[in-house]
Amino acid sequence: MNSQVSTTAVDRIKVLDVVRGFALAGILIINAMSIFAVKGSTPAFTIPIPAADRALQDFILFFVESKFFTLFSLLFGVGFAIQIQSAARQGTSFLPRISRRFLTLFVLGALHILLLWDGDILVIYSITGFLLVLFRNASFTRVRRWAIGLLAVPGVLVLAIFLFTLLKRLTTSGAAALAKSDKSVALQFASDDSTNRLLSTGFFGAIPERIHTYLNILPLLGSRIPTVLAMFLIGLLLGKSGFIRELPTKIATLKRVRFWGLAIGLTLMALILAATKFCGATSGLVAIIEDQYFAGPILCLGYAAAVALSFLKKPERRIFTMFSAVGRMALTNYLTQSLIMTGLAYGWGLGLALQLSGFQVLGIALGVYMLQVLWSIYWLNHFKYGPFEWVWRCATYWEVVPNRLKR
Repeated sequence: MNSQVSTTAVDRIKVLDVVRGFALAGILIINAMSIFAVKGSTPAFTIPIPAADRALQDFILFFVESKFFTLFSLLFGVGFAIQIQSAARQGTSFLPRISRRFLTLFVLGALHILLLWDGDILVIYSITGFLLVLFRNASFTRVRRWAIGLLAVPGVLVLAIFLFTLLKRLTTSGAAALAKSDKSVALQFASDDSTNRLLSTGFFGAIPERIHTYLNILPLLGSRIPTVLAMFLIGLLLGKSGFIRELPTKIATLKRVRFWGLAIGLTLMALILAATKFCGATSGLVAIIEDQYFAGPILCLGYAAAVALSFLKKPERRIFTMFSAVGRMALTNYLTQSLIMTGLAYGWGLGLALQLSGFQVLGIALGVYMLQVLWSIYWLNHFKYGPFEWVWRCATYWEVVPNRLKR
């Protein structure tokens, strides 16, 4: 069994680590804005904030929001394909191994919610992962159709709802009803009640509040499952087809994906951003949901292709070494980001939530990321896997996997 485990630890595909580290930077920015409850970082469009802060939040919505968790989902699907191929090479049973892997992820996500932050994505990933198992032996055609459908159907439905809100505003009764809805949306997202409670409680005393908040936002998190599964499936296609391992021969394809992903994605985001400015809070909120279901996934494919092309052109760049180190310890770094940010933001730590501007929080996020770069490089000079990656691997293979590098 040890020989089987060691086989999976070698021959890493560095471009995946690079893209994963890049994705984690975007996830950190979004999560930091939420944890610190930065004004204007939610769809409360009527809240007056300084013009510079509004420009920053618009920038984050345009380039970051819903692009990086979808990018991370894509990589998760590639990893699933690698697990299938690894089990086949080793002649081991796939289902018990992948079930332990997803159950461990679920436990880590539940602990993340209880002890750190209610904005966890790991639980959703683990649940959606079990849905992905159903496609492990599916044909490429079936997987492709499901991926397209899971993106297109919700995208069309949300577009229809958005257009309905615009048409409704043309009638007297509809305009009045949506005016009330706009105020309600703004007030709902402007509420700081949950953050204030977290500011006034200790570490363990905040557990009930985190559970309460998580249950409240669970429908919103659950609404991400179609998008997450679609990106899992695209990653599964890329992994099983051998596309990832053959990237140097796929330059022309990558260039097409980069062009169309960026062109279509940025055009859609320009329209979505305009909707948040000129169409009222309710319609703007619906437009942001379209970012999650359609624009974000398209733009994330453009991002992935752009980063891959840049890496293939000059892999020795220092920025890729930094991204790669963080990406190799993505689970550990994701969880420690929450630990650091909540420690700075909430009552059991420094209590800085609700006090900082978007620029200040962005500076903190970038500083934390650079610390994670240094920490990851140091750790990987001594160990094969990050701490939580090691725990996850041990649970997956159901044995203690050697971790310390031999000198």
